[in-house]
Amino acid sequence: MANNSRWEDIKNAKGKPSAEVRAEVEQDLDLGQLMYDLRTEAGLSQRELADRMGTTQSVISRLEEGGGAKNRIDTLARVATALDRHLVLSFPAEIPDQMIDAVRVA
Repeated sequence: MANNSRWEDIKNAKGKPSAEVRAEVEQDLDLGQLMYDLRTEAGLSQRELADRMGTTQSVISRLEEGGGAKNRIDTLARVATALDRHLVLSFPAEIPDQMIDAVRVA
């Protein structure tokens, strides 16, 4: 049986995440949602996308849930290729008001 009071002590000692950490988590979740939306729009299951990428369904699930580990550019490029999309990285001086099929990370 889990020692729930001990778990609460650990969580309380760790404190609340900083605004920076919260922003990173939000970005990961937004990217996961975008990946989910594009995959389902393409009519693919997680397993089918995984097969196209040469990985496992559990990796796709983890990516769609916001990562766990930071999403690497090479992984995102493989997702784009498997979905017949393009991955575009940009460092514009100003961020456009609207970005279709994109996630702002800066």
